[in-house]
Amino acid sequence: MTEAITRTLSLDGLSFSYQVVPAENPRIDPVLVIGGVLQGMHGWSLMERHVLPHADLISVDLPGAGQSTPLRPEQSLEAMCQVTEVIIDDLGLDRVNFLGYSFGSAVAYRCAQRRPERLAKLALGGVPVRISDKLINLWNRGAQRMASGDAKGFVNVLTEMFLCADSRATIRNRDIVRQLVTRMTLRCVTANAHGFETMERSVLENLDPEGGLRDVPTLVFCGEHDTISSLAEQREFAATIENCTFAAVAEADHWVFMQRRDEASDLVMRFFTDQPLEDRDYLVEPAAAVGTAATAAVRG
Repeated sequence: MTEAITRTLSLDGLSFSYQVVPAENPRIDPVLVIGGVLQGMHGWSLMERHVLPHADLISVDLPGAGQSTPLRPEQSLEAMCQVTEVIIDDLGLDRVNFLGYSFGSAVAYRCAQRRPERLAKLALGGVPVRISDKLINLWNRGAQRMASGDAKGFVNVLTEMFLCADSRATIRNRDIVRQLVTRMTLRCVTANAHGFETMERSVLENLDPEGGLRDVPTLVFCGEHDTISSLAEQREFAATIENCTFAAVAEADHWVFMQRRDEASDLVMRFFTDQPLEDRDYLVEPAAAVGTAATAAVRG
């Protein structure tokens, strides 16, 4: 396998990086991946087995993640999109297949609205359709713990936001993933000087994906027990996108790429490579087109 290539770029006072793992024989446009808030470019090796037979894999340290500088207070999600466009330009690419997960889905969606011609296809997973009052209250309770110097207490509260606590729900690798999420989140807010502030912005600022989308074939997917936005909320969001397919992965919550990594990766790459999705036994129900009825509304 060819070694990964890493580059650091700058824009408007921001420093950020990306990594490319080249495919030996790429058949489709490269796959660009942006994950959750503070999730950096080294966290997507889990997808290589599924992506590299078809395409180069590009992952990113957006502002605030890894060694990248955080957004300034006056900068917004638009700056994240500009950063993404600079990376695509630096690679000399006309288009990419874009996967955005969790916070990354908000960035990817806004990028698609800004420059739809730069995307071959779009996959949006774990979309934060609406941050509920319950989640904001949990965040505020956790933030009080953090302010008192109790970083572990803060992370324990956040797991109530991130992970399904319903013991009646079947979640693959539940205990292992909880341990991993707790450890990763604690590291993000203690080892990263800007970690807490970056995470706080992602919760309290309005990231709601509004305005509709057309001209980009899109997949919206989630774990069936997602706690950030429910399956029903994400399906409703998918219906606002022209030419959109919706799918829910069984026995997973918001951390579907940890709980069912092979299944989630398979789903995304089947979509990017125009393979059928309906027969996947890891889905709650067959993947279905949900955005066709919204075409007139989007165009209106």
